[in-house]
Amino acid sequence: MDEDAFWTLIEQSSRETSTRKARLRWLEERLSALPLDEVIDFQKWLDICEYRSNTWNLWVAYHASVPLGSDDGFLYFRRWLISLGRETFEHVITDPDTLIEVPEVLHLWKLARRRRTRLWTDEEDPEFESLGYLAYKAYTKRTGLELATLHEQAFARTGLGEDWNKMRDEQPSPITEEEFACRFPRILSYWGGMPGPPAE
Repeated sequence: MDEDAFWTLIEQSSRETSTRKARLRWLEERLSALPLDEVIDFQKWLDICEYRSNTWNLWVAYHASVPLGSDDGFLYFRRWLISLGRETFEHVITDPDTLIEVPEVLHLWKLARRRRTRLWTDEEDPEFESLGYLAYKAYTKRTGLELATLHEQAFARTGLGEDWNKMRDEQPSPITEEEFACRFPRILSYWGGMPGPPAE
């Protein structure tokens, strides 16, 4: 499975289903019918997307753009971002400041203002944890092998090696208002100022 085929599956699953649960079932069924090498490659491309989106600029944009975002939710948010499709994903990781303009993110703000609390439904939640388990389920169903086996094979194919944790190893100093204004003019304009720290 090449990168184009990976994104085709992700985007087709969105078009073919109307709920998140149905989408997960659709993807699991498709993956379960593929040769094992393609199941491994699906996880490889997901790992690569998670790695590419694991940046400090996106982390800051996430906390500034997603109501009540959390540190633990950043990985699941990146999976959600992947689920929005290739065009949105590439656009946002290239320029994280555009995250605030993603229609699904603007919808979250409308809901938050209307409800004055975090009451996301499964369909609204900007986290998609289960997307990361699909290949494992399909692989185990076909082989009966432990999940670690797929992880080792998929990760080996990414070629990422020790670079995986590079973003966390190079943690910068807290961002200043001036730096925020330079990096995130769209988010700054939306807030009318630098947003405060994310709520826990």
